[in-house]
Amino acid sequence: MPLNQVPTGARVLINCLPMHAGLQRRLHAMGVRPGAELEVLRRGKPGGILHLASGMLEFMIRHEQAAEMDVDLVTLH
Repeated sequence: MPLNQVPTGARVLINCLPMHAGLQRRLHAMGVRPGAELEVLRRGKPGGILHLASGMLEFMIRHEQAAEMDVDLVTLH
């Protein structure tokens, strides 16, 4: 499922990153890569940004970039 469709509080495993090479480099530098677990902390208004956590790291990603990230649901709160 695309990351932009994951509900708040859910934990997911990343299958693939967005296509944009610069964003891939930044995510890799933060340790966010396929196989990593993410938690959706908050969602912006429809079409807004997603506030995510990977371990102790928190970051935000645009809705359209999250749509390019395929993930598998691990847990739902």
